[in-house]
Amino acid sequence: MVDEKTERFEMRVPASFLKMVDEWRRRQPDLPPRAEAIRRLVELGLRAKK
Repeated sequence: MVDEKTERFEMRVPASFLKMVDEWRRRQPDLPPRAEAIRRLVELGLRAKK
C-alpha cells in the first residue's frame, strides 16, 4: 500500500461484533490489533466477488 494520509474514523458497535473481530484476529498468524483486523476484514469484504 502506498503511504496515504490517514483519517480518524470512529464507530459504535455491539460487544458481539468486537467478539467476532477478536476471534478472527486471534486466528491470524500476526495477531493484528483490532483496528488493523477491521481494516483487513473490510478490504476482504470489498474485494469479494458478488
